[in-house]
Amino acid sequence: MTSLRPWKSLKRKAFFDGGKCGLKTKQLPFMAVLFIAMLIIVYKMTIQQYQHTQMEEKLDPFETSKKSDLVSGLLGSLPRGIIRASSDLEMKPLWSSSSLRSKVVSYSHRNLLAIPVGIQQKHNVDAIVQKFLPENFTVILFHYDGNVDGWWDLEWSNQAIHIVAQNQTKW
Repeated sequence: MTSLRPWKSLKRKAFFDGGKCGLKTKQLPFMAVLFIAMLIIVYKMTIQQYQHTQMEEKLDPFETSKKSDLVSGLLGSLPRGIIRASSDLEMKPLWSSSSLRSKVVSYSHRNLLAIPVGIQQKHNVDAIVQKFLPENFTVILFHYDGNVDGWWDLEWSNQAIHIVAQNQTKW
C-alpha cells in the first residue's frame, strides 16, 4: 500500500518542483501579457502623436513660409546684393563692378579676433589688435557701450568691423 502524503507537500511540489521549471512556468504568461500591454501602449502613443501632428499642420500649414515672409519683409529695405548664402569673411566693397573687383587686392584673412569692447579699454584693445593684425586676423569689435566714434583715431580702426551692441554686458 502506498503511503499517504500530506496535502501540503503535494501542493508545494506541483508549483515548485526543485527549481527546474516551477516559477518559470508562472512567469512566462505574465511576461507575455506584460509585453502585449507595452506594445499596445506604444501603438496608442504613436497614433496619438501622429494625430496631433496632423492637427497642427491643418491649423497652421504655412508656418515656415510666414516666418520667411516676415524675414524677407524686414530685409527688403537692404540693398540688392548685400545678402549672400555664404561668405569668405573678406571685406569687399558691395557696389563695385566685376572689373573693379578683379583689381581689388586679394586679402586672405582666415583668422578672426572678436572682442567685446568699451571705450575705457581702448589702450588695452589697441595693444591686442596691434599684435594680431600682422598675423593676418580679421578684427571684429563689439561695442557694448555704444561708443564707436571714439575708436576712429586708431590707425587700424578702418580695417576692423565695428558692431554696436547697445546695453549689452561684456559677458
